[in-house]
Amino acid sequence: MPNSKPEKDIDINQLDSDLAAAQKLEQGKNTIIGRIAMAFAFAMSLFHILTVFRQLDVIPQRGVHVAFAFTILFLSMPLYEHVFKDKYAGNPTFRLVCRMVDILLVLATWASVYMCSYEYDHLSDNLGRAGIWAAVAGGILLVLTLEAARRCLGYIMPALGLIFIVYALVGEYLPGQLGHKGYSFSEIFKYLAVDLDGIFGTTISVSASTIFMFVMFGAFLEASGCSTFINDLALSVTGKLRCGPALAAVVASALMGCINGSAVANVVGTGTFTIPLMKSRGYKPDFAAGVEAVASTGGQILPPVMGAGAFLMVAFTGEPYTAVVVAAAIPAVLYFLGAAFAVFAQGEVGNVELLPPEQIPRTRDVLKDGWIYLVIIGALVYALLVAQYSPALSGLIGCAAVPLVMLFDKKKRYTLKQIPSSMVKAGYGALSIVAGCACAGIVVAMVSRTGIGIVFGDMMINAAGRQTFLSLLFTAIACIILGMGLPTTSSYIIAASILAPALAKLGIPILTAHLFVFYFACLSAITPPVALAAYAGAGIAKCDPMTTAVHACRIGFAGFIVPFVFCYNSALMLDGSILEIVKVCGTAIVGCAGLSCGLQGWFFSKQRKISVQSRVFVIAMGFCMMMPSDLFSIIGIAGLAAMASFEISRTKKLNAVA
Repeated sequence: MPNSKPEKDIDINQLDSDLAAAQKLEQGKNTIIGRIAMAFAFAMSLFHILTVFRQLDVIPQRGVHVAFAFTILFLSMPLYEHVFKDKYAGNPTFRLVCRMVDILLVLATWASVYMCSYEYDHLSDNLGRAGIWAAVAGGILLVLTLEAARRCLGYIMPALGLIFIVYALVGEYLPGQLGHKGYSFSEIFKYLAVDLDGIFGTTISVSASTIFMFVMFGAFLEASGCSTFINDLALSVTGKLRCGPALAAVVASALMGCINGSAVANVVGTGTFTIPLMKSRGYKPDFAAGVEAVASTGGQILPPVMGAGAFLMVAFTGEPYTAVVVAAAIPAVLYFLGAAFAVFAQGEVGNVELLPPEQIPRTRDVLKDGWIYLVIIGALVYALLVAQYSPALSGLIGCAAVPLVMLFDKKKRYTLKQIPSSMVKAGYGALSIVAGCACAGIVVAMVSRTGIGIVFGDMMINAAGRQTFLSLLFTAIACIILGMGLPTTSSYIIAASILAPALAKLGIPILTAHLFVFYFACLSAITPPVALAAYAGAGIAKCDPMTTAVHACRIGFAGFIVPFVFCYNSALMLDGSILEIVKVCGTAIVGCAGLSCGLQGWFFSKQRKISVQSRVFVIAMGFCMMMPSDLFSIIGIAGLAAMASFEISRTKKLNAVA
């Protein structure tokens, strides 16, 4: 039997860099250094608002973005808290020395950005050759980026960056396909500083021009109290069902997760309400935590916002934003339908009680009180998908809609005085993204410079015998392993630069390949042994993290299968005839139901679990429904229909005997 409580309390703030940054913001409000960092955070938000209307040149735009983030990071996450495991953090002299180092790092950040900008502007004068100051700036920027990532994201991301730097240095000494001509420190530093495939490459470009505005929109929306409205709305719609509390968690976390883009932060934001509610109705703590982890993780794959994923996919694939959203829509729906079937099945076989009517808010009252939030979200969706403004302008429109629309709110949940604090919170909320994108930029730069991406892709394809399924399986495993120690954004960037091109060589469309990679980068948040989203849920539910992660994988199992399905049949991405799309979506929905219900042990059986043999049969038939074959679909639907008829008949007999 698993322990009902973890062996030790889980510090949820340490599981996620966004939560850690929010904690540092609160801690720094009463300190001088903290207030200086807050001033920089406000200035960072103001800078991005202004550059929506008038962008700077390439390097200055991206460089100032990085400089603001690193300044806030070095000031709010001081060195004395990140060396020797806080052993000497209480020593005043040690703290003073560390603070002086932090200030030097801040000055070095701005100086290196200025040098990069200067050298980039004079490339044409020097016939495309960067000067010595580019090498100096690149070296300094490399150290700063690795240190910023270490403080914010831990050791894994900077270690990856260093591994690729070393690979670029020693390439001429490596045998076979892994070898290349090798590069000197000077060449590497110049490349990182002024090349548009370097640190200030695609990843930082997307972060500076697009992602930050949506981080700000999330900060504005959170301050307005929208999360309470979404929780109440989800509960009012699903509350009368036996599985209502769990289903409400799925709906609420999906809606909030697609905006904030952080699985762990979303678990904390909505789970503090949904997990105790599920436990109170009879759901086991580890199952309740697993539901929240799955739903919060899936928010990153749910259009229209999809966290930072959609905007990065646009940059990597060259596809328009609307194409990414359309392609991701049905797979995301299937993911959440699989989770919904799982919680429904568990509600039928578990000792789950209905919510008392007085605890279920009326949908009419919730909408009457919170319709104003629908207007705000509608303004963002209209700007993105209907008017098709640039993502940055659309994000700014969403931010502006919050205080403007909330003027009509009689309860005054958001006032104009809250705008500066929301802008400050946006600056802190972007730290992990900027640090991750900058450090991932080092990896992408070395992949581009050395050609290891092509080599690795060929090696993977050859190891799979050039078989599509094995190549997809190897890619999924690699993405999950990468994502175990990295934020979704960082793991997706690295996998997209190395693994997605290899899938494209097998004939898989480039957008499909990137969506496949992104799915598994997200799912690493619920996959043992790391499973950060499951750890966060377990910390709230006070249960065992590993048991929670296992439950999460069972609840979200459809999410592991759907990416394989859309790689074999593009109709699932709304690419095909109407008849083909309807057929594929219908079989996939039935398949998700079979898989989820079989894994939970229920299939049209009245408040009892089916036998192990029946569970295996239902799961197998669910797999058949997901296969790209009409014959397998016929077998699957016939098998599931027969099993449903058998269980319904058996239930009637048992009831008659009772």
